[in-house]
Amino acid sequence: MKRLLSFLTLALVMIQPARGVISSTSVNVNSVIPDGDFNGIQSSMTLSGLPNSITDVNLSLTVSGGFNGDFYAYLFHNSTSAILLNRVGRGSSSGVGYPDSGFGTNASSALFTFDDQGGQDVHLYRTFSYSLNANGQLTGTWQVDGRAIDPLSAGSVFDSAPRSSFLSTFNSGDPNGTWTLFIADMSSGGEGTLANWGLNITAVPEPASGVLFLCGLGGLWWRVARRNRSGTRRG
Repeated sequence: MKRLLSFLTLALVMIQPARGVISSTSVNVNSVIPDGDFNGIQSSMTLSGLPNSITDVNLSLTVSGGFNGDFYAYLFHNSTSAILLNRVGRGSSSGVGYPDSGFGTNASSALFTFDDQGGQDVHLYRTFSYSLNANGQLTGTWQVDGRAIDPLSAGSVFDSAPRSSFLSTFNSGDPNGTWTLFIADMSSGGEGTLANWGLNITAVPEPASGVLFLCGLGGLWWRVARRNRSGTRRG
């Protein structure tokens, strides 16, 4: 019985919730986003050695110049995507979107970040409290646009469109492998530059190992209990 109690104590320790491993990685791109070209540009990073179950993904972004209402951007990984920007500001009252010039800055005190736990929807940022830096770039932490609507279709990207493509779509997936950021300027009239982008990913081991351990422990408990009952009968 003492041995069984020792195993039970070990089990309680092993099945405690796994602590997340946080990986922060960034890429300097400094590439022009072709004006009015829906082919856009893309940038990729490859991650390895992380636990195999995502619990949270955040993305930082620095774009200078252009018009924010022209940009369409998404993050892609392992056949899954999240719509970051989809012609922000376009809606029933505006067919061109917001005229501000980019997102974020290289100064650590005024970053632009996408986070599903952010305060508000980036598509409508001018209807909320927002801050622009001296270069006219939007700063702060915002929820992704999430509107899986064709950005080239005239009048289709409205503020009332449903949001379905969030960063949380990556949750429970494997963070290891290639992550790709795509961004395009969908309307002519101003040229932007993708300066850099980064990922902050929290991942934990899959819980399957803990379940298997408990199953094994259950079998051990059954065998020990059976042996003890047999010994009692023989006594």
